[in-house]
Amino acid sequence: MRILIATLSLCVCLQASEPDGAGLKPGTLPAKWMTGGPNCLAIPDWQVHEYNEDFYILRESGCIHYEKPFLYLIFGEDKALLEDTGAGDVKTAPFVMELLAKWAKKKNHAPVSLVVIHSHGHGDHTAGDKQFQGVPNVQFVAATPPEIQKAAGIGKWPEELGKIDLGGRVIDVVPIPGHNDASIALYDRVTGNFMTGDSLYPGRLYVPEADIPAYTASAKRMADFVMDHPIAHVLGTHIEQAKTANVDYPRGTLYQPEEHVLELTRAHVLELNDAFIRMKGKPVTMILPEFSVVPRIANAAVPPDVQTGHGEGLQAGVLPAKWVTGGPNCLTVPDWQVHEYNEDFYILRESGCIHYEKPFLYLIFGQEKALLEDTGAGEVQTAPFVMDLLAKWAKRKNHAPVSLIVIHSHAHGDHIAGDKQFQALPNVQFIAPTPAEISKNAGIAKWPTDLGKIDLGGRIIDVIPFPGHNEASIALYDRQTGNLMTGDSLYPGRLSVLQSDLETFTASAQRLADFVLTHPIGHVLGTHIEQTKTPFLDYPRGSTYQPEEHLLDLTRAHVLELNQGFISMHGKLEKLALPDFTIVPGQSRLKTPVREVRRRPINRPSSIQRRNLYIMPVGLRHVCASAGTGLPAIR
Repeated sequence: MRILIATLSLCVCLQASEPDGAGLKPGTLPAKWMTGGPNCLAIPDWQVHEYNEDFYILRESGCIHYEKPFLYLIFGEDKALLEDTGAGDVKTAPFVMELLAKWAKKKNHAPVSLVVIHSHGHGDHTAGDKQFQGVPNVQFVAATPPEIQKAAGIGKWPEELGKIDLGGRVIDVVPIPGHNDASIALYDRVTGNFMTGDSLYPGRLYVPEADIPAYTASAKRMADFVMDHPIAHVLGTHIEQAKTANVDYPRGTLYQPEEHVLELTRAHVLELNDAFIRMKGKPVTMILPEFSVVPRIANAAVPPDVQTGHGEGLQAGVLPAKWVTGGPNCLTVPDWQVHEYNEDFYILRESGCIHYEKPFLYLIFGQEKALLEDTGAGEVQTAPFVMDLLAKWAKRKNHAPVSLIVIHSHAHGDHIAGDKQFQALPNVQFIAPTPAEISKNAGIAKWPTDLGKIDLGGRIIDVIPFPGHNEASIALYDRQTGNLMTGDSLYPGRLSVLQSDLETFTASAQRLADFVLTHPIGHVLGTHIEQTKTPFLDYPRGSTYQPEEHLLDLTRAHVLELNQGFISMHGKLEKLALPDFTIVPGQSRLKTPVREVRRRPINRPSSIQRRNLYIMPVGLRHVCASAGTGLPAIR
């Protein structure tokens, strides 16, 4: 350990407890999959995606069968493993055996044998079974608990785990009966991908009423597993969910042009467990943003075109697949990127060419007032830009001009830099980032346990005190869109907290978890992106250009994951690296204004650094200099 003193702050650098990306071999997932149609003549029977050179995802076309299942093909040194064999009248074996031959040729590797296993025993995952049975160099594992136990070495079903060794690559087998008596999850130790079959995917998770206790126990078993293993992606076997939160496609839909991405997250495993806990063994349908738990009542007819989620009454919107960051050529990057989520909800991102924090601001319109959260970082001209947006909105909508309320996610310098620009303007209600001022203007009787609200005229914004990252931290909830704005308390990146504030932050995380359990959530939107697309990897502080950054939006499930993370600390602060964010212990508070320190020139690194090399003080989120980070050590 070495101690580095930088101006008035103290930062302690620690060696990482795990390598970059938690030691997992990374891969890529597509932003969009083929489904089926609209012209089936142009759709191949199979879409094959190379996650990386030894992990392949196959999707069967909806033009063959409306279930459009996903299959997984994983290569080790001695064997390959195929999960599931497809749905309907499908030619799976010839296609898969050809892939095995192509892999061996591409890798200049000897041919490998094949293990065929199943996520569970339903017909849309076993239709191609006979094509593999009796084939040379194929070990066929029937979709029954005894056969799975035998093949994976599981002593006691379903409590114990099993494994399959492919040669230098171990696949863990986790029994999870409930959807089906032979349901399993597979965990690939090399990539960290967790394949959950029909037990967890973006869509309708069916459970027979009599099997709710078994599914409940399995959900707990999965949650326990992911809390002990690094999870890159959670990959199921279908997509039925739409991009719009709380909406799914009706059963039987072939063409799903706006479907959800395949991958879920570790947080969704925790959310599934929570859903079953709250069901309390009863056949209650649980409609959540990315999936629904759908009990099937004994002897009750199921509509052929069943659809569960209809949006929960929320006003829909769209988020971009990519944001402007800063650079590589700052001459071509505008100071602000403005994204229209919908016609009354706008997201602003400040360019990294102005300030490396690249914060997000939110502008929400009601009939009488607009609300702006935060005013930007560094030497930024926020007020002229925002007031121009207000005028353009009124003109576009043929609406009378509205007044503006300025509030803050919290009081740190990279969110209040433009405050003075608004304080003297007419028709602007400026709310200083202090608990007293927030309480006064939002009608919060008791800080931080009570909620407040701001009425924009036909649109209510709930104000949720969230101290911990900062004493004045809040979350905002827009009842129209269901968007939950969480400031620096939850976003894809480094969430800093002091030991002295741990109890406060823990209570705030519990309070926010309680809130999302009783309110429909569209998206969880923070104020920064520091995370990369690769799980467990973030960009170093000071990065202006982040071409492979994480999406802005997190989910309701991540709120539950944040809460669980604090609970797991048992009152003792420790670094907790999760796939989409990290809770990072702060070491000291600054005694100088944040913006003064931030104006000091730094060498801005361009490469991704490992997330566990540093501890950040609250307020500055300062990163220590360390070998290979590109940041200067001031001794």
